[in-house]
Formats: sequence, C-alpha cells, structure tokens
Amino acid sequence: MGETQEAAASSSHCSLWKKVLTCTLCPLLTLPLIYILLYAPPSFISYTNLLATFQAHGTSTPPPVQPPQVWVQCDYGDGKWVWDASVAGPRYDSEKCEMKSTEKCVTNGKPDNGYLHWRWQPAGCNLSALDPAEFLWALRGKHLAFVGDSTARNQAEALVCFLSTVSRPETAHRYEERLGRKFWRWVFPAPHDVSISTYWSPFLVRAEGKSEDYGMTRDTVFLDALTEPWTADVDGMDIMVISAGHWFPHPAVYYDDGVIAGVFSRPDVNETDIGGGYVGVYRKVMRRTLGFVNAKSSGDKLVVVATIAPSHFDARYAWNHRDACSRPKPFEEGEVEVASSEAELRKVVVEEAAAAAVQSRRRGLRLEVLDVTRMASMRPDGHPGAYITKDAFAGRPVPETVMNDCLHWCAPGPVDSFNDILMQMVRASG
Repeated sequence: MGETQEAAASSSHCSLWKKVLTCTLCPLLTLPLIYILLYAPPSFISYTNLLATFQAHGTSTPPPVQPPQVWVQCDYGDGKWVWDASVAGPRYDSEKCEMKSTEKCVTNGKPDNGYLHWRWQPAGCNLSALDPAEFLWALRGKHLAFVGDSTARNQAEALVCFLSTVSRPETAHRYEERLGRKFWRWVFPAPHDVSISTYWSPFLVRAEGKSEDYGMTRDTVFLDALTEPWTADVDGMDIMVISAGHWFPHPAVYYDDGVIAGVFSRPDVNETDIGGGYVGVYRKVMRRTLGFVNAKSSGDKLVVVATIAPSHFDARYAWNHRDACSRPKPFEEGEVEVASSEAELRKVVVEEAAAAAVQSRRRGLRLEVLDVTRMASMRPDGHPGAYITKDAFAGRPVPETVMNDCLHWCAPGPVDSFNDILMQMVRASG
C-alpha cells in the first residue's frame, strides 16, 4: 500500500513538472517568432526556414531558437551573377538623361548587350530590383548626396536616370570645370521633393595637382584639410554615400599639420615614404572623414561607405588596345580573385566603418558598408570599353589602338545592382 502511494505521488510530481516546463517554455519559444513576424525589417534573413523547421518537428518538440540565423542582416556582397532571361531590355533609356556620355553603352553601340541580363544573387537572401517610385517615396523631402571620385558620380547618374522614369528632375546646380561634373544637384519636384547631389572629392580631403588638372601627373594631398565643398553641406545630407579609392595609388606628397608627412611613389622628392603606403593614407582619411561626419551631423543620417569597385584593364594588353576590356561575359566562380591592393582598400572601409559605428554612440546616425568589391570584380563585361562615343565605329571593326574606359560602368549595367542594395539600406533605415 505504501509503495502504491509513493508511486502515485511520484507520478503526480512528474506530471506537475511537465506542466510547469510546458507552460514556461512555450511562451519563451513563441516570443521570438512574434518578434520576427511583427518587427523584422525586410532586409533581414527570412524567417520562412525557421517556421518550416518548427512544422517538421511538430508542436511537441520544438527545436532550439538560434537568434544569429534570424536577426543577422543579409551579406549582399557575397553571392554570384546569374543570367536572367526575363530581362526584356534596359531598365531605362540613358539617352534621355544627363550623364557622362561615355557611360551610355546602348546608345554608343556596345554590341554585346548580354551585360544587361546578369542579375546579382546574394548567397543568403534575395535582392529585388530597385523600384523607382518606391525609392522616391522613401526619400521624400530628403537630400541624398554622393561624395567621392567618378565612381560615386557614375552611381549617382545611373540612379537619377532610373528615377526619372517616374518623375523628371530639374538640374538645380551644375558646376563643371576641366574634369567635368564637379558638383551637380538634381531636384525631383513635389510630391517627392527629393534632392540628389554629387560632390567631386577623390581624396575626400583637399588635394592639388592631377585631381584638379589632368595635365599634371602628381598630387599634393592635405590630410588634415577637411575643407572640400561637401564638408559645408554635410549636416544637410539625410543620406550620404561615400565612394572613393581609385586616386589613392597615384604618386603624391602628403601634408599633415602643415608639414610633409611623407610621399608615395615620388622618387624625385627627397622625402621618406609615408608609413603604410597609400593604404595607410586611405585609412587615415577614411577615419577622419567618418569622424567629421559624426561630429557635424545633428539629425538623423544614413551614411553608406562603398568599397572599391575594381577596374578591368587586361594586363595582357596596353590600356589603349581594343581588347583591354572586351570580354563579353562575367568571370565564373573561382576564375578570378580580388587583387591584394583592392582587398586591402576594402578591408579599410569595413574596419573603419565598424569602428566609427561603435565610437559614434549617437542616436540617429547609422553607418552601412556597400560592399561591391567582389561583385564588381566579376564583371569585366560591364564597362564601356572602346564604346565611349555615340554610335562608336558605326558597325565597323574596332581599330587595334583606341581609347578605352575599363573603370566606369555602363548605365544601365552592373552599377544598377549597387543601387538595388542601396535601396535595401534605405528601406531598413525607415
């Protein structure tokens, strides 16, 4: 009799603990799902796989929740180019837009239009094409600024041209010198009231020499001189895209605090090479730039720092050979590696943006990295190449010696994928 009562008590005790565990664990496991369903932003990894796992295991034995798989933002820089047969033609007609004529590859007669049909597919998520109407609505009443070298201008002009398919902008300011397009501002009228500007600043800090006059061969860079035109407007920029890097490997003398800090690739100057080379200079400039933006920004701001997009001058040929960048399709996976110099510049952006985000500690300032280095390195087919003038060659064979552009991107072309990612960042910032 005693054994029977003991067994019954033991059974009752176990049942009680099962109820306690069930009542305790179910809410704990349910709360993360409720959070994901209600609050997870669209640029984050989908929760579909997590729900499918729950269904596969049944309601009695739910699997452990793994937050990193749920809340980690998609790495848009990791992926591959896939052929998209659904593409019917160019996203927009660049002939109707104000952009550098060398980038109008369709108008200029680039014969291989396959470069229009490749779509970037990130490894961990999907990347939808930018919707111009949605983009303008998300930016209504705001100022988007592209600051840096000609790759920043290239991206801005492609974006403005695409947006103009739903609203025609007015060119509010146009400041051109020998280099052209030093400062442009487009204004999309009501109901959008969106301003998009480009600021020519290839070193982000003040520089004299080749960056101001192509007739010169060297630059003098003042590392502590944040006096470029963009610096006066930084507080009024709601979204700032920084894209610079291609000018830093050029021969230069560097000044800091009024004295020569060193040189790079200047054997004609009796000065010490600057510590860390041009990569060290790039890091110092990027750190000071992001610090300045943080200090001078009073309101909400999204700061997007783009990594370098490699050029594709084929080393087997001279820069002005017709085959300098004539490849008609992307590189396949594993066919090419990012050059060490460009990998180092990319590393600087990733590290300095992360450090700036930690050090800022100011609500309203958000930093993102637009990591385009790998995706761009795989697209030698996306440059204008020899087709840099309207109706170039008129169907005739390309001469062996010809001017080439293997740095900038056809618009439309791969550069539109950069703006697809930018759209996701804008959307996530609210």
